[in-house]
Amino acid sequence: MIHALLLAAATALTPAQIDGVLAKAEQAFSVYPFPAVAEEAVATLKAHAPQYERLSDPKAFQRAVNHDLAMVTHDKHVHVAYPFREQLNARGMPTPAERAAEHRFEEDANFGFFNVRRLPGNVGYIDFRYFSSDPDVGKTIAATMGFLGNTDALIIDLRRNGGGSPIAAQTLEAYFFPHQEQITSIRWRDPKSGKMVEQQQRTAATVPGPLYVKKPVYLLTSDRTFSCAEQFTYDLHNLHRVTIVGQTTGGGANPGDMHALGSEFAIFMPEGYAYSPVTKTNWEGTGIAPDVAVPAADALTKAYALALGSVAAHTQDAGLRKEAQHALKNETKALAPQP
Repeated sequence: MIHALLLAAATALTPAQIDGVLAKAEQAFSVYPFPAVAEEAVATLKAHAPQYERLSDPKAFQRAVNHDLAMVTHDKHVHVAYPFREQLNARGMPTPAERAAEHRFEEDANFGFFNVRRLPGNVGYIDFRYFSSDPDVGKTIAATMGFLGNTDALIIDLRRNGGGSPIAAQTLEAYFFPHQEQITSIRWRDPKSGKMVEQQQRTAATVPGPLYVKKPVYLLTSDRTFSCAEQFTYDLHNLHRVTIVGQTTGGGANPGDMHALGSEFAIFMPEGYAYSPVTKTNWEGTGIAPDVAVPAADALTKAYALALGSVAAHTQDAGLRKEAQHALKNETKALAPQP
């Protein structure tokens, strides 16, 4: 009991700490891409400061601030995190030992690629959970696409993918086009001038191994598909390269970074917004609606049935057609690992 009381006392917030966190949060909004919204958010934090100062529990303070910011910004990227290790932010760059540890973590997580299979009917399947920023992610993407290069249809499972690096997305997207394509750009706000600067993005100019063109690709989505995973979906869908199966995505189109606020708090602050050259807008707040709407739990089975139907209809190989037709009789059984 005494230990628990000491721990509680050590983590209790003081009004001075809260004021310090709020001051840095207000400063972080200087990079927010929508100045009018940023001004309203800062005004809200200032107005609610007396109520915040009465909250000694860090989690209660976190919840209160996040609630108020959500009501003002309606931006799913904006959120206060606690607890947050701010050593890297304070120092600016990680040490070689920290970079090595992060790389080992990426290797252990296979750079986000959790499952890669060739399913009955010669349908490829990729389940990956985030777009890694590690420089070696390209090798895993190349290995994945090399392994699946001879399949006749492909399913990419983004139902648990919360986003990540657009560079990884640009690399993977490049496999699905015969030429380099312009994709969703990012418009950033310069905090000094307040002007918006557009950073145009394109698929990678070259990729190793065979391209995956003129074959059907199905993307599985859920409300957990977010941020860069949504950009990947938006890009490929706008260029008429994929069929989306599942649920409407989460609706976060404003990329940014974490800003340390002190006292183990940080805020994720968008510094720009996505802008499609095709639609002249993005998916912020609305998400991306599927072409084939089914519950997320049923998306793989549905997409697999669509892929098998395509293979059966278009293959010139009688044996493969028979394999696809057999799998269509029971997609759930065919999806199970084969003995």
